[in-house]
Amino acid sequence: MLAADVPADIPADTRAGARDESRGAGFERTVPQELVHKTAAGEVLLTDAVRVRPGHFYLAVRTPGGHGLYGPDAAGRTDPTLFVEMLRQAAIYLSHRFYGVPLDHPFVFCGLDFDVPPPAPDDIHDDAVVLEVHCRETKERTPKRAAMSLRARLLSSGGVRATGSVTWQAVDSARYSALRTRGAGGTPPPAAGTAVTVAPPGARVMRPELVGREDELDVVVAELTSPDGATAGEEPGQDAVAGLEPGEVWALHVDQSHPVFFDHPSDHVPGMLLLEAVRQASRAALGPAPAPLYEWTMSGGGVEFDAYCELTAPTWLLVRTSPGGEAADEVTLRVDAVQNGRSVASGTARWSAAPARGASSDSGAAGVSGASGVGGVAGVSGASGVNGVAGAEETAA
Repeated sequence: MLAADVPADIPADTRAGARDESRGAGFERTVPQELVHKTAAGEVLLTDAVRVRPGHFYLAVRTPGGHGLYGPDAAGRTDPTLFVEMLRQAAIYLSHRFYGVPLDHPFVFCGLDFDVPPPAPDDIHDDAVVLEVHCRETKERTPKRAAMSLRARLLSSGGVRATGSVTWQAVDSARYSALRTRGAGGTPPPAAGTAVTVAPPGARVMRPELVGREDELDVVVAELTSPDGATAGEEPGQDAVAGLEPGEVWALHVDQSHPVFFDHPSDHVPGMLLLEAVRQASRAALGPAPAPLYEWTMSGGGVEFDAYCELTAPTWLLVRTSPGGEAADEVTLRVDAVQNGRSVASGTARWSAAPARGASSDSGAAGVSGASGVGGVAGVSGASGVNGVAGAEETAA
């Protein structure tokens, strides 16, 4: 991004300062991989950044074409989790470059939310997009810890593409080790990349088309084959599953060879994989779209990370509808990830019915208004909550 790309309402002297701080790369090359904690250069989405005033930044980002994971959905809309990955990388990059966080500090992501409204019918997609970020420190920074949050808008020539926020902490290795040991019940976590992912007995990985994916490699949700919705390996707990039907309990499927979720080794289930699990489990629960030639498309949601999700124990995904009156062709689903009897993450996914690619915008529209309930989750609004870990000081993604 060049200083000339900074909006005109920024004072001239600040614009000059932005020019001095800019790397001048615009959209031509990406920032160094280590500054966004990525190993593969192709996974880096940020290309440049300028600080126009304290806590206020503009970051040039790229939208990779033909990305294996972040492709358009069945309705042809841009993958909303691509925007979330932009936010994740922005949080890490700004921390290192502008706030002095050392490169060897692990990052602990606490929560995120995002809203990606549908584009206008005459909107022309523009690959040259910019993140406008407002960042603040939520606790006094020390050499051992930085606690921060950001809110961002994704801008292009077509206007605001998306909005979202992220909260996180960066801690030194000693504090991180203490947090991980405490979170694992006093047992030191396995070395990154060495943990064996535990799958519940009898779990069967979902077919890609049932969770809104095209490649089976990207599926992170498994269905349970036992009639009671639980398996012999570990039960979610009576409080967690009371009132739920078998089809509303899913299992997390983790493949540590996945080139995006495990771009680098991790000692726990990454937060972006848990976000994907929220999306896929909710999509599986939705079932078919409520009208011919329409597809379910996710336009927003969020995740709160309550505790570390270990790679050494089964994880259950409990899906239910969120309360509130919504249009018949819109629904918000809540997904709780439960491990060892406690919540490790809780998220929501907001879905709406949109014309499938190639379908007319009014094809089958009359059928959409007749949608009454969500396939696979009808009647679950009375399900009891999941035992959480309220008051956790820090959580990980």
